[in-house]
Amino acid sequence: MTERQLDVLNFIKDFIKVKGFSPSYTDIAKGLGMSSKSNIHRLVHSLREQGLLKMKPYMVRSVQPVDNTIQKMVSL
Repeated sequence: MTERQLDVLNFIKDFIKVKGFSPSYTDIAKGLGMSSKSNIHRLVHSLREQGLLKMKPYMVRSVQPVDNTIQKMVSL
């Protein structure tokens, strides 16, 4: 995972804790000081492909972090 991907993942987790709902790409871009929503889209989808985020297709604000705690415990 790249440093920027980690920034996006942590931002999403913190945003949901504070606001109670998922951030939009615009929220993420503004929160991380980025101007391109296409870069956010790319980062979010790469995190989804890595199994760190889940999202519902065709729904806004549906990005949710995946809890890998059980998977980590099983692998021990």
